[in-house]
Amino acid sequence: MISLQDVTKQYPDGTVAVHDLTLEVDEGLICALVGPSGCGKTTTMRMINRLIEPTSGSIQVAGENVTSLDVQQLRRRIGYVIQNAGLFPHYTVRRNIATVCRLLGWDKAKTTARVDEMLDLVDLDPDTFGDRYPHQLSGGQRQRVGVARALAADPPVMLMDEPFGAVDPIARERLQDEFLALHKRVRKTVVLVTHDIDEAVKLGDRIAVMRQGGYLEQYDRPAVILGFPTSDFVADFVGSDRAIKRLRVSPIPVAALGEEKVSPGPEVIDVAQNSSMYDLLAAVLQSPASLARVTPGGQAVRIGDIDRLMQASQA
Repeated sequence: MISLQDVTKQYPDGTVAVHDLTLEVDEGLICALVGPSGCGKTTTMRMINRLIEPTSGSIQVAGENVTSLDVQQLRRRIGYVIQNAGLFPHYTVRRNIATVCRLLGWDKAKTTARVDEMLDLVDLDPDTFGDRYPHQLSGGQRQRVGVARALAADPPVMLMDEPFGAVDPIARERLQDEFLALHKRVRKTVVLVTHDIDEAVKLGDRIAVMRQGGYLEQYDRPAVILGFPTSDFVADFVGSDRAIKRLRVSPIPVAALGEEKVSPGPEVIDVAQNSSMYDLLAAVLQSPASLARVTPGGQAVRIGDIDRLMQASQA
């Protein structure tokens, strides 16, 4: 869905923000761009919808070179969510969400129906919130409206620039969970910029780790980056607790579970088979019998099984 080939951004003073970047994002996946300040992650994202023009290289969205398209038409086909939502303060929630629909010339009935649908999608009651103004909403509610606006015209691609960075930690975690649930329903291709490796690991199907100068250090699934960093820079950036983070994003390999089964009991902790290896290890360690039971199959897991299962989950 998104392809960057040998893309470079160099400013007139000679500063290179992005250096010879090649990156592809498959349809329906969330790609998290992560790295320290000055690594070019935001510049990379903004080149996709031409808020920043690339100096060289090729950027394609859905097979079309973005530099060959009318810039306004391009941006109307790409949802854009920024920190603090970026809502128009003098527009109601309804009018904010309808912005791109109106620019595309949708009729009033179609626009109204779509706005109500988007409000329902982000769990904001249209009758309660539709006629409010941004200052009458909480930070989390404003961010939900920003996501609804980005989705309103049903774009194939969404760009998200630090979308949850301006809310408190509790609201941030809730919004992340809500976004993941929403993404399972709408399956958009998403490029997400964040400085937070934990957020990248939680939200990203793929993570691109970048370093100063706009160099791509590693691009892979979260579990691979956490388990097999390709450089000291990546290892330092993802943190010394990367083994724990890896457990959180590694699914239980159901096919590799042993044949031994155990009955439920007060000393056995049940773990659903769609849980992570972190949940399974925690259950084994917390069980008085050092024994977990994977449901619904009832397979027994002991501490000695964890290493084998971790290897199987990464196969």
